[in-house]
Order: sequence, then C-alpha cells, then structure tokens
Amino acid sequence: MINYLKWLFTEYYFKYWSRILNLLATLFGIFLGFYIPVPVIEEYIYGNIPLLAVIGVFITTYGFLVGMLYYPTRFYPKKRK
Repeated sequence: MINYLKWLFTEYYFKYWSRILNLLATLFGIFLGFYIPVPVIEEYIYGNIPLLAVIGVFITTYGFLVGMLYYPTRFYPKKRK
C-alpha cells in the first residue's frame, strides 16, 4: 500500500498537468461527499423533492468519487510489470 501511494503521488499525479486536474477533481469529489448529504436530506424532509431525486443525487455524487479514486489503479499493475 505504501508503494502504491508513493507511486500515486510521485509518478502518476504530478508527472502530467492533466493528471493534476484528476487530483483536483478527486479532492472536489471528497468535498462533495461531505457537503451534499445535508442540504439534500433537508430538502427531502422539509421540501417537496421526490425520493428518486435524492437517490439519484447520492448515486451520482458517490459514483463520481469512487470512479475518481479507482481510476489510477488501472495503470498501477502495468507499471509494476
């Protein structure tokens, strides 16, 4: 795990500028994962928002976050071989 994190932050993210954007998008996804639930649930409880919209927001937010965290792992096994 330590080797993977070392590779992730030394060779993957900071080698090309487009991958720095991936890091920023990952940090943005982490921020959204903490920020989004409170207003969405408040709107569902006190407002007039349907349950399917709430479920869609959670799937979209956490799907984006999981995708951004999982994306670099596709390149790590190729690097090790």
